[in-house]
Amino acid sequence: MSRRIAIWAGSSLPNVGDRLLAAVTEAQLSHRLPDAAFRHFCPWSTAAGPAPLRVDRDGSWPGAGSFDAVVMAGGLWSGPPFRHPIMQVFCLGPDPEAFDPGAWVAWHGVGLQDDTPAPARDDWRGYLGAVRERIDHLTVRSEAAARRMDDTTGVPGTEVVPDPAFALEPLPSRAVRAVRSGRRRRPLIGVAVGAPGVTSQLVTHLVGRDLAARGTADPALCVPPEQVMAEASAPGGRAAALGFVTELGLTLIELAAFADIEFITVPNIYGDEEAGARFARAVPRARTREIRLPGVSAGGTGASTGANELTEAFARCDLVLVSRYHSAILALRGATPFVAVDPFWSRRNGTSKLHELTAELGMAHRYWTHHDTRPAEDLLGIVERALDDDPIEASAYRDAHARARAAFDRLAEGLRSARPRVTLGRSS
Repeated sequence: MSRRIAIWAGSSLPNVGDRLLAAVTEAQLSHRLPDAAFRHFCPWSTAAGPAPLRVDRDGSWPGAGSFDAVVMAGGLWSGPPFRHPIMQVFCLGPDPEAFDPGAWVAWHGVGLQDDTPAPARDDWRGYLGAVRERIDHLTVRSEAAARRMDDTTGVPGTEVVPDPAFALEPLPSRAVRAVRSGRRRRPLIGVAVGAPGVTSQLVTHLVGRDLAARGTADPALCVPPEQVMAEASAPGGRAAALGFVTELGLTLIELAAFADIEFITVPNIYGDEEAGARFARAVPRARTREIRLPGVSAGGTGASTGANELTEAFARCDLVLVSRYHSAILALRGATPFVAVDPFWSRRNGTSKLHELTAELGMAHRYWTHHDTRPAEDLLGIVERALDDDPIEASAYRDAHARARAAFDRLAEGLRSARPRVTLGRSS
């Protein structure tokens, strides 16, 4: 029987990771469910593909009654309390219990947004409990996300799976690249790092343009705007960001004495191309490789997500420094050694997405951040050791890849065996 499946993600955003999650989810599910029909939805969309997404107080959304299932394709949950009302969409709106009773609902490999405060009020905890109760298939991508869900709802056993992007097939062996690298007199170090904070581009894409007005949000589930602004401008946060930029910049200058430095930039919602350009101007003889993202197609995910281009750019390098979660995954996919340089380590939660990813892969020794005004460890030393390390990336990716595919098998089986629901006959 043909299944109508709605994929909810950030697929309209100019960002590799968001588009990749939507595209991988459709590709993996269509392979397992060849008769299924898919449509993409995104809260930030202003076009037909992907379709704009909102959820009202009565649980209605633009595809209500027209889909057998809704699948959240990876991504993040960030509350309650939410820093912006639009993020309630991915928790099924103001009243999760009322959400589209005709749809089977899955969270697949969803993560917890960095620095999301713990729900300290009974109504916040009750809301997350209602989210968990409404979801038919629940998996998260990190132990921290599982602990938050279990501790808040009092229901243990949230399943942890690899990020959906790990389902991408690994690239061929690095043997050819190793030969090419061996002919170099100097190692080639790629640098794909972004700004260590909120930029005007991010604000415009995620919370600008009156996007919150499209749906109905519950302000009681949100952090007050004045508190969000105060936290964003707190002296401690500014000092940590300055320390991160300073230490990373000085390390790159030192590396330029014995390595070729190539900044790999992707214009995205975070303004990473601007951050890369600023770093590049300060590093002697550095060059820049810019990767352009394609436009979004009518189908909703674009002819290309940019993931292959970014993976191949990383694969040219002997080592890459990355600050984005999916950049680390794509480096692993191409068996390219990487060091995670993390500007988003959360003092509130004692971890971050990158911190958890490297620890869970057994690669904690490839992680660096800047705590307060003193670095946790010397970044130059981490990079030098990584250049000398035996290759571990290919085996780490193969293990995560196998588990990611098995997680998609279980998701597809849930979709296949879900009891057909009565629909309202509405058009999507």
